[in-house]
Amino acid sequence: MILFPTTVWTHIDHAGARDERALESFAARYRPVVLSFIRSRGYPSALAEDLCHETFLRVLRGDVLAKADRTRGRFRSLLLTITMRTLHDHHRKRRETPVADPEPPASADEPVFDHAWAWHVAERGLEALRDSGSPYYATLVDRLAGRPVDRKKLWIARRKLATFIRREIALTCRSPAEFEREVEYLGQYLRPAAGDETKEVRQSGP
Repeated sequence: MILFPTTVWTHIDHAGARDERALESFAARYRPVVLSFIRSRGYPSALAEDLCHETFLRVLRGDVLAKADRTRGRFRSLLLTITMRTLHDHHRKRRETPVADPEPPASADEPVFDHAWAWHVAERGLEALRDSGSPYYATLVDRLAGRPVDRKKLWIARRKLATFIRREIALTCRSPAEFEREVEYLGQYLRPAAGDETKEVRQSGP
């Protein structure tokens, strides 16, 4: 069963109140998504690292989290907006133009960011399966490496992985309805490369 007592919005509340540990946890958890997105836009590796760092400095030093409105949109959309502000400001500095809030992220930006988000969620699910000490983690590793595996063990491993992925998705959701929409939406980005695993994610009950 998927429960919603503590989500990322709980951490945002604490971070907005300047809880240093919550701020560090927030930055560490979502840094890979932001960095992957920035790199996908063609920025050189070193500059992408700097821009990613600047994005989270903006989050940690400013009042973005404190003002975050959980009643509006998805959490990942909020993080994309903050990232785009950083990129816009980077290009404006050369002209010494006063910084202003940019336009909302272009529709073309969202699928790229969401794809990075979906794979980040899947990777965290796999890490959680590994950290749980489950023997089925090795089954998935063998499968990904192209080694032969027992079909029954693989089926169980996929079910267990699906459970951890769904728990990760639930961390950014505020209700069962939103959770089911997120599972359906993010599944489209996982399905091409991990069809069977994604099917398990979508079919496993909360």
